[in-house]
Amino acid sequence: MDFPWPDFLQCYQPQPNGECWASHETRREFPLYNDTRTCSPCSCGEPSGGDCRMQTTLHRQVDCSEDLGSVLISGLDGPLCTNTIQGRIGAVRSIFTKDDPTCAPSTDSKVVSGTIEPGDTHVLCCNI
Repeated sequence: MDFPWPDFLQCYQPQPNGECWASHETRREFPLYNDTRTCSPCSCGEPSGGDCRMQTTLHRQVDCSEDLGSVLISGLDGPLCTNTIQGRIGAVRSIFTKDDPTCAPSTDSKVVSGTIEPGDTHVLCCNI
């Protein structure tokens, strides 16, 4: 079969006996590699610098209507109590508004062990 592109490279795997096909006699070999490299696991130290804040709202009704009061509570605050609120509390809703702790790596995650070693050779039979 003639193709309209004379310089078009066509490649196929060799026949089961290892020989190339007729009109595809150019043997091209490509080395394959076995990559046994691994990276050391990374881990973090203790979290620090986080600021945990929670918006807590007290409601008179169970359906969270009729706010009785709202307070922004931070983990850095002293006592986490506020003045008493007069009346019956039907529901409490708390929403985290900020929590951004960070941690520094405690191991070097760039330590690589293993190697890249030559493996099998992949053979293709091409028309040019």
